[in-house]
Amino acid sequence: MNSITYLYTEVLWRPLFNGLVWFYTTLPWQDLGLAIIVLTLVIRLILSPLFLKMQKSQRDLAVLQPEIEKVQNQHKNNKGAQGKALMELYAEKKVNPFGGCLIILIQLPLLIALFQVFQKGFDPAQLSYLYSFVKNPGALNPVSFGLVDLSKGNLFFGVIAALSQFLQTKLSTAQAAPQPPAQGDFAKILRWQTLYLFPALIIIWSSSLPSALALYWTVLNTFGIIQETIMRRVWNKNV
Repeated sequence: MNSITYLYTEVLWRPLFNGLVWFYTTLPWQDLGLAIIVLTLVIRLILSPLFLKMQKSQRDLAVLQPEIEKVQNQHKNNKGAQGKALMELYAEKKVNPFGGCLIILIQLPLLIALFQVFQKGFDPAQLSYLYSFVKNPGALNPVSFGLVDLSKGNLFFGVIAALSQFLQTKLSTAQAAPQPPAQGDFAKILRWQTLYLFPALIIIWSSSLPSALALYWTVLNTFGIIQETIMRRVWNKNV
């Protein structure tokens, strides 16, 4: 367990913490919110290949949608056979039905690490984990833009983060189910939960989690919405 903790600290938590402090001390305007926004953009750029792969998967799924509906109609009275037939169709066409949701699972370790950065990073004792080339600010001021204490929960930030999550998922999901998905359609079930359940959980958690986390999630999704919009225009031109 010690080796796992060490690996997590050195590979995820410490680099993120140092990156946050570096931006906090380097940017002309020393503001934690601004540092989080810049750090988030860097993270998004690093994860861009994964997001682009997710977008391609969702585009392929949209093209396959008529065949998916055909299979569903053929096996509408046998959900077990329907699910099996759908998975065979996905395998035949080499389409990953979970591509739009896997990116969230990949980001979970990052979210956990960032949560601990925002939860513990305001303790001056944590600054002992800074790399030698990162300037020690002595303390991090959690008040962002002179208005919001990012170390505390904030319902407004939670609502904005939830809304950005909903819009990002709605845009990136090939076919957002207007009704609850049928039993056996695992792809739609997962997309349904990502579209509606996850934003609801964000609002619930926002009252107890540091609002810095909600700010990170909002910026990440906003960048994703912009990227998705640009990519769709490029794809439409190539069709």
